[in-house]
Amino acid sequence: MRFVIISDTHFGDPEGTLVSCKGDVPEIGQRYDEFKEHAGEGNDYLILLGDILDFSIENYNDVYPAARVFFRQIQKDEIASKVIYIPGNHDFDLWHTIEYEINVIYQIKHGRPVSPFRMSVPGVIDDRFGSPDQGFRLYPGLTKKRDPEQSSYGGLFLDSITTSAKSHHGKPTKFIFTYPNLYIVTDEESILITHGHYLELYWEVLGEIARLAFGDKLNIANPDSLAIKEMVSMNFPLCQLACSGVGQAGPLTKVVQKVQRDVKDRKPDDIKDFLNRLDDAIDTLTPYHWWEPREWGAYVVAKIAKLLLKHELGKYKDTRYNKEFMEKKEVQRHFTSYFKASCREIRTINEKFDQAIPDPQTVIFGHTHDPVPWGASTLNTENFDIPELPKVMLYNTGGWLNRRKSNEVEFCGAEVFTYRTGEGFKSYSIGY
Repeated sequence: MRFVIISDTHFGDPEGTLVSCKGDVPEIGQRYDEFKEHAGEGNDYLILLGDILDFSIENYNDVYPAARVFFRQIQKDEIASKVIYIPGNHDFDLWHTIEYEINVIYQIKHGRPVSPFRMSVPGVIDDRFGSPDQGFRLYPGLTKKRDPEQSSYGGLFLDSITTSAKSHHGKPTKFIFTYPNLYIVTDEESILITHGHYLELYWEVLGEIARLAFGDKLNIANPDSLAIKEMVSMNFPLCQLACSGVGQAGPLTKVVQKVQRDVKDRKPDDIKDFLNRLDDAIDTLTPYHWWEPREWGAYVVAKIAKLLLKHELGKYKDTRYNKEFMEKKEVQRHFTSYFKASCREIRTINEKFDQAIPDPQTVIFGHTHDPVPWGASTLNTENFDIPELPKVMLYNTGGWLNRRKSNEVEFCGAEVFTYRTGEGFKSYSIGY
């Protein structure tokens, strides 16, 4: 078996390096040849570990054409015969679309009642010698399909991104979707790969609030520690809003992006102007008096929100390119919760389907754009000061964006992870 893992390509972002979007027509970017060299030809799978299509930066009609350029090129270069796609926070909308296609559109089209969203659909790549389930398996709703290529989370609309309706040329690309985890088990180790946004409070804050505020009212198995499916479902509204909700907001999109850039670039004058405008807007929309309790309460809440925003903007440090991300106690706490939930998901698969998948000793994630190459011993959980957490090695895929600092442009680096049966894992550093 042979496969390749990358993440954070951000197709649609003007700073992309695998696809360039600086003109009206997207084209292959300056870093593609390096990716192609290390990925090689004839892989069974290209595994895309989130933030591949960037709906929170650009609108759909800019993102999909950029992605099409890439997928047509990898098909031409015979990089891989199939794609396993694990969405992240910037392309969470794609996961929503896939779930909607399967459980709503397809069901109604065939005269059936709609089905509930699965939320978590774990995948497993088993490359253990002699394993009866060797290969790729998908567990939608924790129901194993005999043929994962024909499972309900494959053979969907994105397969046709490489075809042309006008000329009828091109062949479909085979996409299989799994979210938010893919487990890889070999004779040497068990590996969890996930995009990594649920390690950051912002992307799981609704679940945290609900768990703390409502606890026993939630009807969940363990109020102290959410399951993966519960984590995804509770944070669904926030992830959806922060993804396509920003990228498809019309005139508001560019304004939001400007504020985001100003925060990241630490431009206090521009941020101050934004906060003043926000303050004026709150005053205009909440012209209440102190003797009107309900309206006065709304006014106070709005003012407190503004003060909190001002405080947070002042101390904000971007997750992207942040080498200290995994050193933050809050992130380590989220990692511990997420890792334990993933182990419980593995145990459920083992119990239901008579498997013997070990708990992961290794995690590969993206999200931060800060690459950690395979074999590096710089990042592991021994330094977390969490006694119940076993030693877990952490590796990061980096990202494929240029970074602008003042008038300079720098590329902070990506890792191309590869796996070959009999050889194990390797990674190749790009641009750093």
